[in-house]
Amino acid sequence: MSEKLKKLIKSALAVVIIAGALTAAYFSGSDVTSDKTPETTQTTTVTLTAVVTSIPLTEQTVPESVTAPPDTSAVTEAPSETSVPTETAPPETQTSVSEQKATQTETVTRTETVTTTEKVTEPPVKAETCTFMISCATVFDNLDKLRAGVIDVIPKDGIIFPRSEVEIREGETVFDLISEICRKNGIPMESSNIAMTNNRYIEGIANLYEFDAGNLSGWMYSVNGKFPQLSTSQVTVKSGDVIEVVYSCNIGVDVGDDYFTKAG
Repeated sequence: MSEKLKKLIKSALAVVIIAGALTAAYFSGSDVTSDKTPETTQTTTVTLTAVVTSIPLTEQTVPESVTAPPDTSAVTEAPSETSVPTETAPPETQTSVSEQKATQTETVTRTETVTTTEKVTEPPVKAETCTFMISCATVFDNLDKLRAGVIDVIPKDGIIFPRSEVEIREGETVFDLISEICRKNGIPMESSNIAMTNNRYIEGIANLYEFDAGNLSGWMYSVNGKFPQLSTSQVTVKSGDVIEVVYSCNIGVDVGDDYFTKAG
């Protein structure tokens, strides 16, 4: 390459540099003129070059400080730290609710079991009974012996208490049963102690007394068809017994007991 061409290239480059420097100085407010010496121009060129070089840096720095997005890493991490207990809490609550439901279910089950047990009842125990009656029908065959006025206070058929099935208590005697039946049905009854004993003797029932139908008349009783030779307070009633309290006008013969006739 010729020397002339090199000088032309250098001159052209110098013009371009000076033009750039002037443009930069214009925008930056610097007093730069074209009538300075080549040395001053060279010095100014270096300075302007530094200025031109620094402008892009300043422009790059400003946008970074202005437009740089805020650091959200702390914000992003903060919810993550607090979200951990939040996610852990619901399972504990759900577990607690499940346990409560289980407890409630067990309670309901126990309550139903108790209710079912209360509804179960044992069948009632059947009361023990016996057959019982009181009659004075024999007096109608002995009206000639009957004390005056008695016929007016006794039943017309002689049945003071009809044959019936009645309840008995454990250990109850025949005397206890007669007394209870008469008391409950409003039937008059009188009794006394047998001499030298605690045994009871029945004197009268329904205003009909011993000897009201003759010297051999009085009240007797039978158990299952037999006449015990004991006081009514000495015989205990048993379930299924048939007890008949009857008035005899002939010391038992007229009611089916011949004990005294055989003995005598």
